[in-house]
Amino acid sequence: MSEPKQAFHAPDLPATAAKRRLKTLADLLPAIGFFGVFLFLGRDMILATTGLLVGLLTQLVIYKLIKQVIPKWMKILTVIALAFAAMTLVFRDPDFIKIRSSVSGFLVGCFFVGSVLIKKNVLEIMLGKMIVFPSRTWNVITLLWSVPIFLNAGLNLFLANLVPWVNWQISDDVWMGYRAVSVFVVVAASFGLVIAYLVLTKQRPQFGDSVDEPETS
Repeated sequence: MSEPKQAFHAPDLPATAAKRRLKTLADLLPAIGFFGVFLFLGRDMILATTGLLVGLLTQLVIYKLIKQVIPKWMKILTVIALAFAAMTLVFRDPDFIKIRSSVSGFLVGCFFVGSVLIKKNVLEIMLGKMIVFPSRTWNVITLLWSVPIFLNAGLNLFLANLVPWVNWQISDDVWMGYRAVSVFVVVAASFGLVIAYLVLTKQRPQFGDSVDEPETS
């Protein structure tokens, strides 16, 4: 007797697409709450922080509803953001939410550098199967990637008027404008440093599918 054929179940594409859209919305909610409230409700940093807090909490609820796994690094950054947002609202002092950007930046930079020091390079782990480099090259790439992150964290302290020996007073409008573009600038600078290093050292990546396998006789 022939074995009964197993029924083929097609993936629930509409549900998958809806989950993806909800995740995208959840990812954007903190930024929408922070920058949107600041721009359209009187350019008030306290109100903007309230918008950020609501966005973060709503994001967590959506993740829970769609059963989205939250990586450890995101949990840490979310806790930091919630803590500094809460302090901003309790003490009515926007310096707390401004310094949060530097704290998160320094932690992310230390995460990259630390992964190299303990020989568990995070970029190599994530990308090493798709883009093949020697481990030494991955270490340099990861360290270079962290440089703009550290610089941005330091620059944020200056633009937020948190450097005590600098007397310039930079407005909240300028700081918010800087925050809106800083992520893109940091990523572009990191890519630029990495590409410059690869060009100067004449290294070309091999891609996972194109790596030559040793011939067998």
